[in-house]
Amino acid sequence: MALTKDFSYVDYSSTFANVPARNRILTNLNIFQREVTDQFKTSLDILNAQADTIAPAANRFSSEWGSTPKPKAANHLIELPLFPTQDVITAADVQPFRKIGSPLQASVLDAVTAKSLAHYERFAATRERMFAESLFRHQVTDMEYTADGPILDWSEEFGYDQSTGAIYTGVAADPLESLSDEVSAMKRRMGGLASLLKGIYLFAGSNLFKKLRFNPSVRQLVQYGVLDPDGLVFNKEINPAFSYYVLDNVTVVEMSDTDFYGIGADQGFMVPVFEKPLSADQASPFTNLVGPTSRNLELAFADVVDFRIYSSTDAYKNITLSSEFSLLPICYRPDLVTAITNDAS
Repeated sequence: MALTKDFSYVDYSSTFANVPARNRILTNLNIFQREVTDQFKTSLDILNAQADTIAPAANRFSSEWGSTPKPKAANHLIELPLFPTQDVITAADVQPFRKIGSPLQASVLDAVTAKSLAHYERFAATRERMFAESLFRHQVTDMEYTADGPILDWSEEFGYDQSTGAIYTGVAADPLESLSDEVSAMKRRMGGLASLLKGIYLFAGSNLFKKLRFNPSVRQLVQYGVLDPDGLVFNKEINPAFSYYVLDNVTVVEMSDTDFYGIGADQGFMVPVFEKPLSADQASPFTNLVGPTSRNLELAFADVVDFRIYSSTDAYKNITLSSEFSLLPICYRPDLVTAITNDAS
């Protein structure tokens, strides 16, 4: 007699919709504006519309009207990468184990919960790493299974090269002046986007972070309480692993995990944060495009979510836990991110 199989599933995605990603700082600071697409391939338009176009005056009683400029766009068709993960939970994952902190045997629910959280942690870590790659190196390095792979370089796509600069932190130097120069240069490159500017972060390696903070001229600011104690949208409850201070309206964040973020001890990246544009004709310079999943036919056409997770059972009631996510962190303007070098001479 052949075994039958029930192909039903349970979708847990809504359970993870509002789970905080602790110490995923690029995610928590909302540098990338979230957008959604229901297609696994997307058409990207780099829009040059300026936020500072001025309305012309006209004769009050004439028939003349001004108009907003029509944005010029260059079309780019790009496929979103998909990240699937699957685990099968059997009796071997339950019977040999006990509940954490208890002599009781673990339950099936305990095993499913543990695996689900592990899937979510993998998603959160992958998204954070992709944000870092796109923001700091203007690349998406997970494109090997797409037509645009193996590496997608936003500088080549959109024609903007990343900016470079230096902050002088030597004993006789004035780091505030060099920091101010870099901020001014960044704002000039923004053009009309400057009207959407919310603030600026400097993600600094450990040496740059310390040399800048303990420079003699900056020490005086600390001594007299000039440094702002509160950061720009910096939630210490969900980012407890990161040290920071505010200097000349720039929130300086220590990035000590050099392997994960790829920031050396004497390196840093100055990044602007923007408000979401009011007009749909103007793209945010940094956009996280979230797309559909594809492994489950029914869920492939459901509402798009950041993280899709669901389970099904086989004829022996073993549980298959599957998760998928598809995203593309877009850096339309790599030139707005400044690669900083610490010059301690």
